[in-house]
Amino acid sequence: MHQTKLEPTPPQAREASYDERVCSRCMGFRALCGVSPCPIVMRAKALARIEDAVQGMDLSGSSPPSVFVGEHGYPKVLAGPLVPPVRSSEAELMERPDQWLNISIDEILALRFSLVRTKKWIPVESASAPGKELHETQTLALSDSPLASEATLLKRPTFTTVFSDRTLPIGPSAPLRTFHLEDNPHVPKVVDKVTSDTDLRATSGVVDLFREGVRQEHITRLLSVGVLGLERKRRLVPTKWSITAIDDIMGKELHREVLRYPWINNYLVSIDKALGNTVAFLFLPSGWQFEALESWLGGFEPPIISDHELGRGRKNYARSVAGAYYATRLPALQYLTSIRRQAGLIVFMETDPQRWVPLGVWRFREIAKRALSGSVLSFSTLDEATAEIGRHLRVPIGRWLGRSRIYAEFQSQTKLTDFF
Repeated sequence: MHQTKLEPTPPQAREASYDERVCSRCMGFRALCGVSPCPIVMRAKALARIEDAVQGMDLSGSSPPSVFVGEHGYPKVLAGPLVPPVRSSEAELMERPDQWLNISIDEILALRFSLVRTKKWIPVESASAPGKELHETQTLALSDSPLASEATLLKRPTFTTVFSDRTLPIGPSAPLRTFHLEDNPHVPKVVDKVTSDTDLRATSGVVDLFREGVRQEHITRLLSVGVLGLERKRRLVPTKWSITAIDDIMGKELHREVLRYPWINNYLVSIDKALGNTVAFLFLPSGWQFEALESWLGGFEPPIISDHELGRGRKNYARSVAGAYYATRLPALQYLTSIRRQAGLIVFMETDPQRWVPLGVWRFREIAKRALSGSVLSFSTLDEATAEIGRHLRVPIGRWLGRSRIYAEFQSQTKLTDFF
């Protein structure tokens, strides 16, 4: 299929043409000019602060704790801890997206861009027999609180990437020579138990940690640094893959549980918004089925992308909506298990590019969790429920519903009440 190549837009024309030419096609992941606040400016400011703070090639600070494992070059990847060049009281907040919905995008970027990503080429299979730097990185990942650390770099920190469709924003990176911790980690008992059990499969370990209340970001980094699973099968897992893997593993676990519950009786609606994103849930009185619809506002008629599954779940990856599919599916399943009910479900995700930059799929997960932990409205008819959702979206609700396969099938199904 022929694709039109987008040429750079002259500065004077960006404001008028940015949404139509770029936003609705790539959703901001490949071209970022015109987004406010400008990520390039934020990046430059963060780099200036880091250059002032880093003395020579030595980096000393309090890691949130945070690690990053890249995917380029797999099965040999760039991995290492994320360390700010200062010992900051904000270190813990740097890895707590569950606390970011009520702060500004500028504050989030300032927090994340102040972290230096140290990196070293490491074979993924070395997770079970790590060298010194990887062992220290794994020890850092076990902790649930910030740790003072020191790193010696091979080069000065520079920015190579800014944003990803799934991971948290990342500051400048630098090749790592040496790394060691100055503090002993505080490791929760359940984390120590699961990571020490080399006969426990990784999926079972993830479920145990999740059900014991370990934060999802903590579980993600444990999987990334290769401290979960059977000893001979432990591997480093790129952070980008780990994020969706945790959502999917727990989603499948709760999916099996939800299938045992009776259906809801009415139509349920829950909506929340933050950081330029709106997430709206529509629960249908039916057996389990799930559909994620997403629209990146831009142009005259912004496109709506979708992925869905029926009662038995998905066998393949949701390539259109990608990580956001799994990030909203999990909170929905958590809600249904909490009320011990089964339902069909459509989630509407709308993004305003004028108030947003790519921050990772955590934003959809956290907005969804907050929506479902708050007010969930009940309606006796489908028209009332969809009208309520339509009041909170800028794309007309008719366009959303016209794109939904589950809505169309639900409307066409014969119901018991049709006979009375």
